[in-house]
Amino acid sequence: MLFHDDQQGHIIIGEAVFNLAVSQQEISVESLIAELGVMAENGISEDKLSQIADARHWLKGFVNTAPRHRAELRWLATAKSPQLMNLPSEDNSKT
Repeated sequence: MLFHDDQQGHIIIGEAVFNLAVSQQEISVESLIAELGVMAENGISEDKLSQIADARHWLKGFVNTAPRHRAELRWLATAKSPQLMNLPSEDNSKT
């Protein structure tokens, strides 16, 4: 069965999200992977350790795509706002 179809996988990620939220840490793909690593070090059952390994592997598939999407969003924001690009706006260019 694929990880994303496995309810136990969702529970493990949910537990990591909860741990990060309670400690008021940023919740991102990278922080979830790190938190799952911390959870794995806390002397847990082999079954839960296997679930954590599967969840970390699945999440790592999203690490490489995240910066690309963020860069695209920055480009879109700067294209809509000349001030963010340090370009003169239409009003300022008429001198």
